[in-house]
Amino acid sequence: MEKRIRISISKAMAALIVVLGAVSLIIGCAGRESAYVLPEVSQKGDASQVERLMKEGDDHYKLREDTKSLEAAIQSWEKALEVNPENQTALIKLSIACYWIANGHLEEKEEKIPYFHKGAQYGERAMALNPEFKELMKQGKKDYECLDVLGKKELPAVYWAYCNLGRWSVNQGFVTILKNKKKLKTFIDWVVKTDEEFQFAGGHRSVAVYYAKAPSFAGGDLKKSKYHFDRSLELAPNYFTTKLLMAEFYAYKTQDREMFVRLLNEVINTDPAVAPNDIPEQKISQAKAKALLGKADDMFE
Repeated sequence: MEKRIRISISKAMAALIVVLGAVSLIIGCAGRESAYVLPEVSQKGDASQVERLMKEGDDHYKLREDTKSLEAAIQSWEKALEVNPENQTALIKLSIACYWIANGHLEEKEEKIPYFHKGAQYGERAMALNPEFKELMKQGKKDYECLDVLGKKELPAVYWAYCNLGRWSVNQGFVTILKNKKKLKTFIDWVVKTDEEFQFAGGHRSVAVYYAKAPSFAGGDLKKSKYHFDRSLELAPNYFTTKLLMAEFYAYKTQDREMFVRLLNEVINTDPAVAPNDIPEQKISQAKAKALLGKADDMFE
């Protein structure tokens, strides 16, 4: 009985926070500076220097399970970007690396936020390399209104800008989430439409989380969440993050403890090498799954 009361109070408080966040949105909210205007460069640096720095970053990134190695990769790619600010490969690699160092290596919110912010900016800069997109932005259009001029070349930029901005918004709080809701939903819908299999069906996975997390008045829909989680697992059954997030958001929201435990145990007990190029990220999901499973008694009636 005490646990049931505690859960009910927790849910009521969460709903109250959402409402207060919506009210606060009218008053004002935390902002961030986007990066669609690229740095002006009169002359690009030496191509061989860029190549050396990119390889140096790649070598560090291979050891990305170690936080210092991941930081070193970021530093090398940032130096390459200083030489050539229009290096799309460097921009996308930096967006990915910033996301993973914040989401998988850092504990404190104050440490995570700057990386998510930078990661979003790197993705935005990569998007702005498309001349049509850049021109529309100069005309005063909103970024999410200009996605139709982009193509598969910009797909990683849009996806990782979304991932970083989404996490940045979560760490800023409900007010910022609500402010960025339309932009984030438009970004990830575009990813699904452009290539539903990209990044282990990451578009479906992200849409599923959106529908599970959002309250009904803000577009939440558990049937749609289930559909997109199932589709993501159908396309990429071996990616642990999908099962982790399905347990954390869908199974918890529906109070399906059996599903919650099953999904997390599948993550914990499966060899991360089922996704051989993403073993460090798989291990991050396994660690998160173990921690989440330990909270089961507090999360379910």
